[in-house]
Amino acid sequence: MEITALIAQHITDVHEGNNWTGTDVSSVLQDVTLVEATTVTAASVNTIAALLQHLTYWNRIMVQRIAGIKVTIPDTNGFDVPAPQNETSWEQMKDDNISSARELADAIRNFDGAKLQNPILPGYSTAYKNLQGSVEHIHYHLGQMVILKNLLRSSSER
Repeated sequence: MEITALIAQHITDVHEGNNWTGTDVSSVLQDVTLVEATTVTAASVNTIAALLQHLTYWNRIMVQRIAGIKVTIPDTNGFDVPAPQNETSWEQMKDDNISSARELADAIRNFDGAKLQNPILPGYSTAYKNLQGSVEHIHYHLGQMVILKNLLRSSSER
């Protein structure tokens, strides 16, 4: 199996399940309510919903980089979208994240593996570092979402 197919599978697994950590974005967020998703805690200025939107934003940034498009990243870094206002928009936000993950996995699968050691764009690090870094980035924020979810639920039990 090609390395690009393996990286793409990691992207899918960390979003939809069967990844090596035993946790994934979909499962963690499955029972998160709108109130939980939009609550700011003392632990972070970011909410679960904001972290999810940031991941969706970056999945699509990476799709553009793979396509050879240099995107200027604003200081807001994908955190500047309005919070979901109802359960329907929260469900749509979760669905959009999965769609963005599938888009990224498809783009990685179709990436020419012979170019993994080349810069993804002129002046950038290698394509491999960018693609594998995407997997690491998702895991990092997934961990934050797990911590926030646990924090919110432990404080509501008191």
